[in-house]
Amino acid sequence: MSTTDLVPQPVSKYPRGSYGGSAVLEKSVIGVIVIAALYFGSELFVPLAISVLLAFSLSPVVRFLRRRSVPQGLAVTVTVLLTFMIIFIFGAVVTTQVTELGTELPRYQAALKEKVRAINTLTGGKGGAIDRASDTLRDLQQELEKGSADNQAPAPPRGRVESDRDGVKPIPVEIRLPPPTALQQIESIIAVTLSPVATVGIIIVFVIFLLLQQKDVRDRAIRLLGAHDLERTTVALDDAGRRLSSYFLMLVLMNAGFGAAIGLGLWFIGIPTPVLWGILAMLMRFMPMVGVFIAAAIPGVLAAAVDPGWFMLGAVVTLYLAAEGIMNLVVEPLLQSSSTGLSVLAILLAAAFWTLLWGPIGLLLAVPLTAVLVVLGRHVEGLNFLHVLLGDTPPLTPAESFYQRMLANDPHEAAEQAEKLLKEKPLIDYYDDVVMEGLRLAQTDADLQKLELSRLPDIRNAAVSMIEALSEQLAESGKETLDAAAELPEAWREEGAVTCVAGQSALDELGAIILTQLLRHQGFKPKLMSMADVSTAHMQGAEITGVKLVCISMLDIEHRGAYLKFLVRRLRRILPGVSLLAGLWKHDENDVRQMEIVRSVPVDGRVTSLAEAVTYCLNQASKDVKATETQPAAETAA
Repeated sequence: MSTTDLVPQPVSKYPRGSYGGSAVLEKSVIGVIVIAALYFGSELFVPLAISVLLAFSLSPVVRFLRRRSVPQGLAVTVTVLLTFMIIFIFGAVVTTQVTELGTELPRYQAALKEKVRAINTLTGGKGGAIDRASDTLRDLQQELEKGSADNQAPAPPRGRVESDRDGVKPIPVEIRLPPPTALQQIESIIAVTLSPVATVGIIIVFVIFLLLQQKDVRDRAIRLLGAHDLERTTVALDDAGRRLSSYFLMLVLMNAGFGAAIGLGLWFIGIPTPVLWGILAMLMRFMPMVGVFIAAAIPGVLAAAVDPGWFMLGAVVTLYLAAEGIMNLVVEPLLQSSSTGLSVLAILLAAAFWTLLWGPIGLLLAVPLTAVLVVLGRHVEGLNFLHVLLGDTPPLTPAESFYQRMLANDPHEAAEQAEKLLKEKPLIDYYDDVVMEGLRLAQTDADLQKLELSRLPDIRNAAVSMIEALSEQLAESGKETLDAAAELPEAWREEGAVTCVAGQSALDELGAIILTQLLRHQGFKPKLMSMADVSTAHMQGAEITGVKLVCISMLDIEHRGAYLKFLVRRLRRILPGVSLLAGLWKHDENDVRQMEIVRSVPVDGRVTSLAEAVTYCLNQASKDVKATETQPAAETAA
């Protein structure tokens, strides 16, 4: 079964640093209490869990009837009666099939013995590996039993020994209980059947209550989980309920179809009681990973017992593998727009956890129950740790993952991540959505003094290594297209026509490096300069000849606004008449203070993304093309 996302909307960014030590301890204590309650109260919680899952599965049917003007009570009654009638019919069919199989088994005993002898012959015949292992285990068991009998057997009484010498043997005594009366037999039958009947009754009552009181249960959940934000919690729970209902109903229908296909295939092969194995396949497919293999084991053994050869066994194995492959690769992607939303590790842990708590029934309910917790964790703020732990969504956003790799000085893994993302988006979008967002996170941590300023050059160096490796790979794969270069005038293709000036920090320089790479892909030959290079001593003669546009790269304008103003004034003195573009990568238009700083800086253009910066440069170049074409036309007209 696939494990893609149950909810298609993108996950909001998790608040960084939101899980404090006290909160973790509190959640741990609550978790231990909940687990203990689930374990010791299994007789109550197992029927309740089954009822919740059934209620989710039947809710779409009830809503369908309600849209046809059927009263709520009648819709619930009809749905529950039909559901449990189908369940009871399946139970009766299973009972009949098991009885039929029990009467037929002795017929297949001889064929099964022949299969065992054949396998034994393949492993070495008489005295082969199986025989040797069996004999060794049998001898070991006899030795253990003999030693235990010698150590525990009491010494015979003195009188008994003397009687044995006289030839008188002790009289064996056998205690026989009287046959049970009719009343005792009735009591034993009631004791055996009362527990399952009571469980079924509890499930029916719970399902009816949950379907009749959906709104009341929802309101109580809202009060418990998010009364401080009624609108958001209401929308979240309604959406989660609808999605889970659709998912569980579709899951039941798909597994029923899988069981029907298996039963029909086994009937065609000639396996006895195919209906029983079809129902077993439907139920076992609710188990993660191993359910289908468990369902195939018994029909496989039965095929070996029925057929003197090996054809039926091979046909059964092929049937199960083909049916499961079609379900995973064709049916589920086509019919099920969303699935569990669980990671593979979460599925394994869920199977172990629920099996440990509730036994085999817990294994059956593992994936559905954990899917409920994951969806609630996605929608309810207080439970979002469940989605982080169990969901299949990556725990870190691509930007956070990039930032973390830079902190760990691991540009190779960042490059691997970039290769995967570049299959889905262009290079410039990757830089804007991932790299620049990661630099904003680094700048925020530096502003809050969570990141030492001495670490910024290390981040810059690691990112530069990643960018260079990525540029080489793109060049080798032929993804660098220079169609825009044909439209650039000759003056804009000159070295340094576009000059990128980095701000004060290493992150500013990294932004300028990325911008120069993107401009180079468009046919420009940009020059990179640091803030220290921007002086009348350094920028003279050829340094300022042919400069058409200067792009300033800066992340932190809130704390370095004075440096930005100083840099702009210096550039105005050195390069009068040259357009200045400010790339303010961390600029927040909703921040009043930042907006005041931006308005006070005398630049010709402002951008907040690399895509906007590249577009601005291309537009400026195209304006020169139009001006050049217009000027000769005007001279000719004159």
